[in-house]
Amino acid sequence: MAIEFIGMIGTRQISELDGPTVSITGGSIDPAYVRKFAKAHEDGGFDRVLVGYGSTGPDGLTVASFAAAATERLKFLIAHRPGFVAPTLFARKTATFCPRKRNFR
Repeated sequence: MAIEFIGMIGTRQISELDGPTVSITGGSIDPAYVRKFAKAHEDGGFDRVLVGYGSTGPDGLTVASFAAAATERLKFLIAHRPGFVAPTLFARKTATFCPRKRNFR
C-alpha cells in the first residue's frame, strides 16, 4: 500500500504572532499567499492538499485554481457539501477546472 502525504491550504495569512497563521474562512483570498503555500507543499514532497470548505470561506475551486497555476504535480482534494451547492452547479464548476488536466478529488 502506498502512503500519500496530504497537507492543507490556507487562503491568506492572518497573523505571525500567537495562534494559527493561516485562514480558510473569511471569504478573501490572497493569490500570492495561496501560490506560495501550494509551492511549499509541492517542494516539501506532499502529494495532495485539502482545500477546505466553510460557509464563510472562499470557493474551493477558485482556491485550487490559484494553487494549480503555481504547481506542476500537486493534486487537490476539494471539500464539497452536497445540499449547499447544487450538484449540477458543482459539476459545471469542476468542468471549468478540469481542462487543465490536473488530478483532484
